[in-house]
Amino acid sequence: MSPKASKVKRSVARRLRDRARRYVGFIRRIWMWVEPARPSALILVLLLTTLLGLLPIFRGLGELQQGIYVEAWGTVFDILIVGVILTLYEIRRDRKESIERYFEEIDDFKKWNSEEGRLRIAGAVRRLNRFGKTGIDFGGIEISDFAFRSHDIRSIKGSTFYDGTWGEMGSRDQVLLERVDFSYVDCSEVIFSKFHPLAGLNIDIVFASIKDCVFVEAELSKAIFNGAYLEWTSEHPEDLGVWHEFADEPPSFQQTHYPPFWNANLKAASFVDATFKNADFRGAEDILACNFSGAKGLETSLFDDDDTREAVLRMSQVKGKNLA
Repeated sequence: MSPKASKVKRSVARRLRDRARRYVGFIRRIWMWVEPARPSALILVLLLTTLLGLLPIFRGLGELQQGIYVEAWGTVFDILIVGVILTLYEIRRDRKESIERYFEEIDDFKKWNSEEGRLRIAGAVRRLNRFGKTGIDFGGIEISDFAFRSHDIRSIKGSTFYDGTWGEMGSRDQVLLERVDFSYVDCSEVIFSKFHPLAGLNIDIVFASIKDCVFVEAELSKAIFNGAYLEWTSEHPEDLGVWHEFADEPPSFQQTHYPPFWNANLKAASFVDATFKNADFRGAEDILACNFSGAKGLETSLFDDDDTREAVLRMSQVKGKNLA
């Protein structure tokens, strides 16, 4: 299979997988709300089924039986209010408290770049995902050698890493992401860097540093890397793989290298004023739908073809213009 055909196949598979994941996630969130109230709900359903079944013969019952029947309906409403509604209210309150606690835990460990710190952050993010929360405030985080998918984290959609804060001498002034693997994760609308607060002043200060990170098959639509410094310390190989020829079979291609943005969806992603070093955009989807205005370092970056390279370079010459 040629590299182009393989790319199309992977793109279709990724879209189908993401769609199925959204449906499963929706059902899972609904079940998390209903499951704790299941015992009361089952009793309620059984009582309703029995009482509705007896309704046609109500007039034929004796006075005592009719009284019991009416009291049974009162029990149904008691179970509905106490057993179901109050249970769901209590679940909602506990859920809110748990979400706040997990957000606080991420904030507590975001500067502790250690194995324990990474595990605690992973656990908090994973539990927030189970509550349907993906927009997480990672502001000021410093983390390395971390893979979201390895910790069963499938989405950080709408999260923020650097919001442009500077000069406060606090924990949010700088972000470091080093050897962080975002592969196969929904990173759509993630703010990796909102903007460089000193852009245009020719001051060599990095506020959002993204080094040796991988975004293979990641969903990066509408992601923002404005003013970020994106570096890959090793140069990428020129060839993505090797062709094998056989006597009685057609030649086959074996891919041995996957660039950092391989098959990632970059539609409407923004790299305004970003700085690149050893970037490799081969295999990226919708790269011409990105905003590269004011970006630097693209001259030495790798692209699928010369036409794409020239189009991106022309885009980067537009200084400080938001093309989104």
